[in-house]
Amino acid sequence: MKGFVVKITRLKWWLDLVAPHTCRGCGALGTVLCECCKNNILRERVEICPSCKQRLDKAAVRCGDKRREVNAGTAEVRAVCEECELPFGRLRVVGWREGLLKRLVEEYKYQGVRELDAALAELALAVMGEVGENVVVVPLPTIGRHVRQRGLDHTWRLAREMALRKGWECRRALRRAKDTVQVGAKQAVRETQAREAYEVTERLEAGRVYLLADDVWTTGASMRAAAEVMKMAGATRLMGVVLATGRPKVEGAAGDEEGVMKDYGDGAAEVAQKAQK
Repeated sequence: MKGFVVKITRLKWWLDLVAPHTCRGCGALGTVLCECCKNNILRERVEICPSCKQRLDKAAVRCGDKRREVNAGTAEVRAVCEECELPFGRLRVVGWREGLLKRLVEEYKYQGVRELDAALAELALAVMGEVGENVVVVPLPTIGRHVRQRGLDHTWRLAREMALRKGWECRRALRRAKDTVQVGAKQAVRETQAREAYEVTERLEAGRVYLLADDVWTTGASMRAAAEVMKMAGATRLMGVVLATGRPKVEGAAGDEEGVMKDYGDGAAEVAQKAQK
């Protein structure tokens, strides 16, 4: 199935009539994200590596121990950062976790605005470009109690919507082996937790394209760990996509509570407080 997938129910029709959605960008009635605002997000974005925050449309060279960037002109955007040694054949991020994109992600994740399924899936697919045939979209698993607190499994819904729009498969090929909470943890702790957090639910097929999807890249520990587990289970063609990543922190040490909360926003702080009780 390709193109738009829309299911209209009588209840939804009445709700849209009496309490229509408004665009989170410009306030236009009838949609959570209008075409104009969606195109603005895509038009203003640049290709970045979510790990080192460097642009992928520039050539990186080393001068001693320092990294210097040189404009690559019309050179093709690199599929993945060549210096971060990430376990993906291609890795894309929609944009920085700020402004309108931050609002969309947080309303989707923490407030359960299901109507954002389509808009966020369209953004993710737009930045991925062509990935070929025989694709399986795999959501990064969400902790079970977070799903119950929020009322939805946002990564599953995002992955499923992406697959529906492209006629791909969507499978829960990963599951949580341990429900460790990473919000507020230091980077070293995150990496240790992530290595033990995931396991595969099936034998993965060599030659198939597996697209791992998540909402936010903070340190990248979860995405890296999940990708490594998938590769050990047989995946040979692995790609990744995330909706947003934080800019390099200026205030607050990386991994400390203040810095993490600035990156995640108020919604994540509430989840972290609940998790600690």
